[in-house]
Amino acid sequence: MNATASTNPRTVVLFGGTFDPPHLAHVAQAMTAAERLGAGEVVFIPNASNPQKTETAPTAAHHRLAMLELALDGHPRATISRVELEHPGPSYTVDTLRRLVREPFLEGARLRLLIGADQALNFTTWKDWEAIEQMAEPVVMPRPPHTHDRLLAEYEAFYPGTADRWKGRTLDMPVVEGCSTDLRPMIAAGRSLEGLLDPAVEGYVRRHRLYGWGDPTATIETS
Repeated sequence: MNATASTNPRTVVLFGGTFDPPHLAHVAQAMTAAERLGAGEVVFIPNASNPQKTETAPTAAHHRLAMLELALDGHPRATISRVELEHPGPSYTVDTLRRLVREPFLEGARLRLLIGADQALNFTTWKDWEAIEQMAEPVVMPRPPHTHDRLLAEYEAFYPGTADRWKGRTLDMPVVEGCSTDLRPMIAAGRSLEGLLDPAVEGYVRRHRLYGWGDPTATIETS
């Protein structure tokens, strides 16, 4: 299946993540991907916890949800699903999709699961990855250090025999810098966040003193 624009008005992009915090690149990448796919909607799915990242607990869900709502304000095609936040325990994508496909608002929609380059290259380690492909075919956005061309070359090594399928799923779109892991220590250090966080999100971080904001002794995990 080629990751080119679709005429299907019910194509819906699903984009999961911790969003800790949600930054401008999150929104820009998801909306660009939706445009390239001809998708009318993007559903952001904040994780309760990521089973592949167990070293540190994420920021409290109510804060991440509030920040994501602020980040998506003014984007009418974007909605938020609380499906993972409402189910405690590790957030396995296959379980999330099995719940989502039963949701009335997604009835009849063609679902595309938006993932990053690193996730694409370890996709076959995911729980029940074949079932994921059946419910929501992945679509891949390049992320640093993977450019579009570098990613296509790496598929040959990671997916011998099926590299062409992954190439067809990969969007040729600008590689946008920005990572929540990098932002957290920047926030703690009081560095400028212009162009990285939506001002409304930055204001929320300030008000609630998240990520060590204003605390010079704060130590922020970067894992």
